[in-house]
Amino acid sequence: MRPLIFFILIFAWVSACAPNSKKHRKRYRKAYSTDQSVQKQKPKSSRPKSTSRPKTPVIRGSVKTSLLPTILNEQDQTLMILIDAGKYLTVKEKLSTTGTLRKNKFPFVNLAAFYIDRTEITVTQFRKYQPGYKEKPFTNGKDCPTCPAMGINWIQASKYCRWAGKRLPQEEEWEAAARGASNFIYPWGETFLPQHSNLRGKEDGHLFAAPVGSFLSGASASGLVDMAGNVWEWVDNKKSSRPQPNDRVVKGGGWTSDKRQARISYRNHVHLKMKNPTFGFRCAKSLKQKIKIRDQNKRSQRRTR
Repeated sequence: MRPLIFFILIFAWVSACAPNSKKHRKRYRKAYSTDQSVQKQKPKSSRPKSTSRPKTPVIRGSVKTSLLPTILNEQDQTLMILIDAGKYLTVKEKLSTTGTLRKNKFPFVNLAAFYIDRTEITVTQFRKYQPGYKEKPFTNGKDCPTCPAMGINWIQASKYCRWAGKRLPQEEEWEAAARGASNFIYPWGETFLPQHSNLRGKEDGHLFAAPVGSFLSGASASGLVDMAGNVWEWVDNKKSSRPQPNDRVVKGGGWTSDKRQARISYRNHVHLKMKNPTFGFRCAKSLKQKIKIRDQNKRSQRRTR
């Protein structure tokens, strides 16, 4: 009996001195879980989250509003297409003074962005500059107001472009507009296709010049039409590439040309005063030139107020 009483007393004493085991375990688990969650949670940054969007590059000055894919030239109502600035393959072949083709050692050139007419200058547009112009001698006696202006020499073409607030395209610009970023032989690709341009013969359906834009399938990557065939187009080439001081270059071939002459790289040197039924042109405009003209218009409007 005594050992039993002794054992009960010891058990009571231990129970009174020891902490409550259940409560202790609960506290321990709670503290332990809190510590673990604190360790697992990533520390929050003291910096507030930025809600502003990334800044887009801004083109300074009035050039920003000029960089449109197409513009309508006010003076002669021609649609012009933007050719982006970049490095272009151009003047791949040059015509030597002996008349043979030779490869250009420096076929690439860096060009600034510019605008160029989508089509060749038409009879209607040229008559705004020269009202007495007649196309019948070049169209087999037929009226064709939408045909390209023909029988035009380099001087006439250059004066028209200046009158319209534009200029003749440089040879490198003309090739860049016809070829784009590709290495094409023709505006539409590597292979010649008769139905894509107005050249010599009946296969294309025209014996003489065709209305501009008749061959949309032969458009360049930039959307320019008739860059091969219909009429040769005057360009402004560098003095160093002229066999004679008064020589200029026509590009693209005309309705009497063959497929070799319709290649983008082909150059035809002629005298700047030469008039030919197959000679026409289109104009170009640099971005700076467009801004200058627009600023002049603003000044004239202020004066009239």
